[in-house]
Amino acid sequence: MIFRRRIIIEADSIVANKMSGIGHTTLELIRELENFTDKFKITIIVPYGKKQVVEKYGFKNVLVRSLPPGYRYVNYALTRTSLPIPVDIIYGRGIYIFPNYKTWWLLFSRSVTFVDDVAFKIYPETINPKNLAYLNANFDTWLKRSNKIITISRSAKKEFEKFFPLYRNKVETVYLGINPLVFYPRDKNEISKVLNKYNFPNKSFLFIGNLEPRKNILNLLEAYSSYCVISKIKLPLLIIGGDGWKNNDIHKKIKDLQKTGHKVIVPDRYVSDDDLPAIYTSATALVHVAIHEGFGLPPLQAQSCGTPVIASNLSVFHETLKKENTYYVDPTNINQIANFMIKAEKQFSRNRIKNRTNLTWENTVMNLFKIIDTMV
Repeated sequence: MIFRRRIIIEADSIVANKMSGIGHTTLELIRELENFTDKFKITIIVPYGKKQVVEKYGFKNVLVRSLPPGYRYVNYALTRTSLPIPVDIIYGRGIYIFPNYKTWWLLFSRSVTFVDDVAFKIYPETINPKNLAYLNANFDTWLKRSNKIITISRSAKKEFEKFFPLYRNKVETVYLGINPLVFYPRDKNEISKVLNKYNFPNKSFLFIGNLEPRKNILNLLEAYSSYCVISKIKLPLLIIGGDGWKNNDIHKKIKDLQKTGHKVIVPDRYVSDDDLPAIYTSATALVHVAIHEGFGLPPLQAQSCGTPVIASNLSVFHETLKKENTYYVDPTNINQIANFMIKAEKQFSRNRIKNRTNLTWENTVMNLFKIIDTMV
């Protein structure tokens, strides 16, 4: 009989009504871990009553278990209090993975906690106030409980160590990734089918992400307005993403631009993840001028589909993106962003190459295994 170690994942983020970037990361980790069930038993833990939501993902080798009823109170007890509730007595011993900052107290097990970024320390004004208070009140407790802390880029690791130097000896870097069997250039027939489904234009500048301050969408909209003044073609700007927070000014700016004839398109329906590769492939460029990122999956996904990226001149994007298909810009310089949109517009039919990358979910999991091996 072959002994298989147990990996238990806190997975409430994959059953949320609106899945965040952390939710997508957690989902991809689980999908990739399924390929290694000859070595590991995979269990995921979700809130009570959410097992049916997990069914849509089609996991075949994952055991799904539930927290007790009353998720609001259960989550509070597990993450915000010092009550000694050893979760592994209920769900079993193993390596617990916490993909969403928060951790539970364990008695017999080891844990790995993902910290995507520490934006709440660097740019607190961009964070949802309730979430900011939640993080400030509990973050240190979560770090103390963790045996290993995973940052998702060298840039994120450097920032983490600056604000939390006491935990330097716990920190490792594991990059996120893409699935190259999903994110690749799609053919004209598939592109046409997907664009017609949503009534999207054949060519556009594309933004994908939450509508929240850190994504710097106001400057993107200002830059698009400037682009329209100097461009003869005036391609549309397609904005796809969750509603986010602190974004009333963003919604107002979008409406103001639309009223003055600018082609800013915000879908009024959910855009399926399955359709994103075709949308990426159709785009003239992805414009991702965030003021801060721990990693940033959309630019990597876009490049894997052969689409150029106009990206903030952040160190993390120099780590993760291929230079030959990236225009680096100062995210505060509206004219520079607009000028690079003009440049990308003129080069639409050129340099449409798939950027092969070693940043894949398979490598993410393999590097995670190396860390787990040091803990058992």
